[in-house]
Amino acid sequence: MDLGNIVYILAVLAYFIYQATRKKKGQDLPDSDEASSEAPQKGLTFEDLMREIRQAQNPAPIEKPEPVRQKPVAEAPARPEPYRTSSVPSHLPQAKPVSRKPVIIEDDDEIQYYEDAYGASKKTPYQDYQKAQATPMVSSIKIDYDSLQEKKSNPYAQLLKNPKSLKDAMVVSEILKPKYF
Repeated sequence: MDLGNIVYILAVLAYFIYQATRKKKGQDLPDSDEASSEAPQKGLTFEDLMREIRQAQNPAPIEKPEPVRQKPVAEAPARPEPYRTSSVPSHLPQAKPVSRKPVIIEDDDEIQYYEDAYGASKKTPYQDYQKAQATPMVSSIKIDYDSLQEKKSNPYAQLLKNPKSLKDAMVVSEILKPKYF
């Protein structure tokens, strides 16, 4: 026998000793019936049990105290109606003002980085032709120097879109594919 088996046997013996002492303590408690104030009632009839269940389901209504009434506070004066300059009669329906939330346009470099790779695939030859026909005169063109900066785009997305680099695209797609082990 090695040391591991001896420790295991000692642990099992300690567990059985603990269980035996715990049962003795548990048996001592029911002997003292005077100490427990709520001893289970024996001999309840079926009708008594049904009454208790009905009382638990329909508790007696609790009386609500009347709230203390305070003196009425003077109300704020009513706002006067604004002067209307329009000559529309009051019996015709009036247009209601509509409040709209401002549209938030996010100009994020990261979003632009990923969208550039897919932008080329969305264009059709018809759209290119339309743009070529709708070009304005050179004198009316305004140059936006901020847009002349190189746009970043995702190299992996471009690699996957390029049909000439099929081998590289397959390797990248296998790397990016989630694995389930």
